[in-house]
Amino acid sequence: MSKLSDVLRARGYVHQFSSEKLEEITDGPKRTVYFGIDPSADSLHAGNLVGLLVLRRFLEDGHNVILLTGGGTGMIGDPGGKSEERNLLDEETVARNTKAVAAQIRRVFGSDEFTEVNNAKWLSGLKLLDFLRDVGKHFTVNAMVKKDIVRERLESESPISFTEFSYSLLQGYDFLYLNEHYACDMQVGGSDQWSNILAGVEFVRRKTGKMVYAFTWPLLINKATGKKFGKSEGGAIWLDPAKTSAFQFYQFWLNTEDDALEEYMLKMTMMTREKISEVLAVSKDNPAARFGQRRLAWEVTALVHGESIARGTEDVSDVLFGEKETSALTPAERELLKREAPTYPARLATPLSDVLVGSGLASSKREARQFIEDGAVLLNGGRVSDSARVLMHEDFQDAPLAILKRGKRNAVVLTLD
Repeated sequence: MSKLSDVLRARGYVHQFSSEKLEEITDGPKRTVYFGIDPSADSLHAGNLVGLLVLRRFLEDGHNVILLTGGGTGMIGDPGGKSEERNLLDEETVARNTKAVAAQIRRVFGSDEFTEVNNAKWLSGLKLLDFLRDVGKHFTVNAMVKKDIVRERLESESPISFTEFSYSLLQGYDFLYLNEHYACDMQVGGSDQWSNILAGVEFVRRKTGKMVYAFTWPLLINKATGKKFGKSEGGAIWLDPAKTSAFQFYQFWLNTEDDALEEYMLKMTMMTREKISEVLAVSKDNPAARFGQRRLAWEVTALVHGESIARGTEDVSDVLFGEKETSALTPAERELLKREAPTYPARLATPLSDVLVGSGLASSKREARQFIEDGAVLLNGGRVSDSARVLMHEDFQDAPLAILKRGKRNAVVLTLD
């Protein structure tokens, strides 16, 4: 069995750590690891999967995992990665978001063998003078303003309030509390949290003399946009199907560029390295088949939404973008197809060129006719060659609906109006 340090390195999960060697943290005594969850939304997003899968590796290696919901710190907000101060949350919203996020984590872990805590439990009872005396004196303003996450805000046009400035003190206090009450000796997080985590390590050492550790993973970058995956970035991919449907979630991963396949498979799935190598080899031999993208999309969707839903979204996707016939879909999958896929209400006897324009598959009738003449248009899997072709009753025998495609990645479900 591979050592945890080797697994973390091989998967690209290692960014920074506070010990001289990573093995000292991961491969020696079993530790109690904690990870802070931001409760500012009622769902995690695709970028959070990296951290959850790192924690799952620790969990499966025998370490204890604590998921700390920032019910207290979430009402203040971390200044890191933000161009302006966030809105403060009320207790009811934090509680609701916490419950929703915890359910998502259990599914990704495939286990509930972890500890859940909410820092509102101890932060809400703090007395200001005691906190300033016992915690504040161990943090210097000189060091705090040198942190990247603070300096960036100070240099920007958006001011940073004392509320946000004090965030790292509260996070350091969390580490101390968990160390004293849960024997927690390690905090993990994304690379943008390194300075906050390290400040907590130093604070615990000063207060107790104990050695505790920090570990961070690199933030996942969307290679298509060059931006990090995150809910603060436009077009976030959420784990909650009410925010990002399972079909949209599947399509997102299906559209992964070839040069990102290996990294996403390593960081966003539980596939073995051997299996990943096999998939990449097949994909390289026939890139047009997008075998690697299909496997990635299935794995991540199954991890987040379950295998049965992943199979359904895969079948629906194959109808739209593959060679699967609508007649092969189950009634539930047909409903999923109509609900999730782009649809266009069409009438019989309408010229197909008009349908292409109306559905957005062509920008003009001239372009639509050109697509047809070039052989780029398919109706229910059959190539259309007649630019005068009209919709007929026979085109709507399944569901009743028809699948109109232009090229390999553009499709619309036609429904009878």
